Amino acid sequence: MNRVIEDGVHDGHINMSRDEALLSEVSRGGFSARVYGWDEPWVTLGRFQTPERALLAGAPIKSIIRPTGGKAVLHGHDVTLGLAASLESLGVQERKISAVYRAIIGPIISALQDCGLNCDLAENTRFVASAGKTADCFAHIAPNDVVDVNTGAKVCGCALRVVRDAVLVQASIPAGKPLVDPALVFSSPALGVGYWRGDRTQFAEALARHLSQIQIESART
Repeated sequence: MNRVIEDGVHDGHINMSRDEALLSEVSRGGFSARVYGWDEPWVTLGRFQTPERALLAGAPIKSIIRPTGGKAVLHGHDVTLGLAASLESLGVQERKISAVYRAIIGPIISALQDCGLNCDLAENTRFVASAGKTADCFAHIAPNDVVDVNTGAKVCGCALRVVRDAVLVQASIPAGKPLVDPALVFSSPALGVGYWRGDRTQFAEALARHLSQIQIESART
């Protein structure tokens, strides 16, 4: 199966269950992805986080655990991606997280660039920063995070889960100001985040093109 769909707006439970189900769709190879939004502000927590430790007490927002790892992400103002791909379709020969990430982040960056976002991995720019210990995904910029090449603002938060022969990626691309003040949610919130003015359908179409190209190149090698 090879498909990337624009999947509308849903609540946290539907979005997370549909993302996790993508893995079963690529059990025989290829890729399957959904680009979607949220019915209201939500926080997704990495599968090893807990609300008690990641969020401020009394935070005015609903939360749900993601099937992937990583730090907490504030949603509702973002374009969100759930993407599953077989390791074979990505040309990855081993389950090493770093190798899988490198293979899957390339087409995501290329699709965002096609949609007008001037971005790259932080290690390819002069911007790498950290807010120290924080539960907020966007408050930390590591060398392999996706940033605006001009400002250094993080423009895409990405978390992975690698299984036996496939990977699930969940990515958040801020497309406006948060609907809930991050300072009411996290003790150390992100201070500067880049906003993309793109379109979910446009991004889905661009991502499908780049994923298909990787699959063609992998088949040749």
